[in-house]
Amino acid sequence: MRLGILGDIHGYLPGSERMCIDFAVQLTAALPVDAFLQVGDMCHYRSFARPVYWIYGNNDWPDVVRQVETGERPLRHLHHLKTGAVLTLSHGTEQVRIAGLNGAFDDLYYDLDPAAERPLESLAFFVRADIEKCLPLRSIDVFLVHGCPAGLGYGREPDHGVPAIRTILEVVQLRLMLCGHAHFFREAHTATSTVYALNQLKDEYYILDTSSWMLTRFPSRSLA
Repeated sequence: MRLGILGDIHGYLPGSERMCIDFAVQLTAALPVDAFLQVGDMCHYRSFARPVYWIYGNNDWPDVVRQVETGERPLRHLHHLKTGAVLTLSHGTEQVRIAGLNGAFDDLYYDLDPAAERPLESLAFFVRADIEKCLPLRSIDVFLVHGCPAGLGYGREPDHGVPAIRTILEVVQLRLMLCGHAHFFREAHTATSTVYALNQLKDEYYILDTSSWMLTRFPSRSLA
């Protein structure tokens, strides 16, 4: 299976007036892949030519999820992956299990009661209960998160490098974690997992071959 991988979709392609979200729309039509995964901060919302499975980040509007699901905002091929849920993508006899954590980390909101009415500005951030939803997961091939696990050299702890995300990495022992929010590309490894921080789409995009689990980088000036 070949999966297109998109980091944060902020702003404009360098040296142009072209919005990155419009380039993302073009990629979904042009790349010969089975589906796309996106790690939050999509920022603008469109219909796509192929399925795009995404989590939201701190610059997203969580209510857009409700609007798409209810048909209030009818968009094709935009599929939100709920925190702690498992998506299984199939291609022939191959199956890839995908899960994710929505939102970024902010210690101001982390211990909010998920059952209570939350401040509007907190909705794009995860709480402790969201982490607890993820910890029982097992046999996950790809985990999407808007932030990076602490202790692997991603810096700016606990913002970019988040201890709670490191807990998910260690407990779930997933094969591959794909991270947004940091706006740079970097690879790290634990005993059980590979972790990629993804650059913004304005700089590059990626294709993941799940037969080899090789992630290939492409500059956003080109179409693979």
